[in-house]
Amino acid sequence: MKFTFSLFLPNLLLALLAGLPTPAAADDAQAPARCLAEVGRAIDTADVAAFERQVDVDAILEQALDLVTQIMAQPETADRMPPLLALVFSQAAGNGGGTVRNLLKGEARAFILNGVASGAFAGRKPSGAGAGGLLAPLFADASLGRKEIREVGAAKPDGEGWLVPFVVHDAGNGEDYAVTGRFSPTETGCRLTSVANLPELVERIRQEGMAQ
Repeated sequence: MKFTFSLFLPNLLLALLAGLPTPAAADDAQAPARCLAEVGRAIDTADVAAFERQVDVDAILEQALDLVTQIMAQPETADRMPPLLALVFSQAAGNGGGTVRNLLKGEARAFILNGVASGAFAGRKPSGAGAGGLLAPLFADASLGRKEIREVGAAKPDGEGWLVPFVVHDAGNGEDYAVTGRFSPTETGCRLTSVANLPELVERIRQEGMAQ
């Protein structure tokens, strides 16, 4: 099985998305669609600041790391990883692993934002060297193909914001990923703050990695 953490983050987080930001009332069911449209525009124009205004990257990475570190620290998974990376995830999942967890989060965050800034996630050929060092295998299999949002469903209020189903098409691997995003209202519209079906997405991508 190839290491799948790299597949998970880009395919799930990096074009989860794609409006013009306008003030959103609690019952503004169109706010998430505008947010998705604005994210797509930010990716297409390599506008990192606009991307971060619409996507709470840190919150979603924290959610992702909670799941991924648990999975990667399991013996049956760790046995299939390079020893040093297995140790990294084991430490990140344990008590006192905050420093290692922050390292993982920082590397993942940099990779995502660099993907936006370089235009790689808009379908343009990235320039420059790839990731290097101990954590390079995290991103070795990451798809750098264009990410497109398709089939945006109706927004469903959940008391704190909206839940919205949509599909992310990854042109890099030809796969479609069904996502249920949670959008929280902001002064300028709304923001994608978490992924409601994250466990299902993690399991699917884990299975894809095992099949390679």
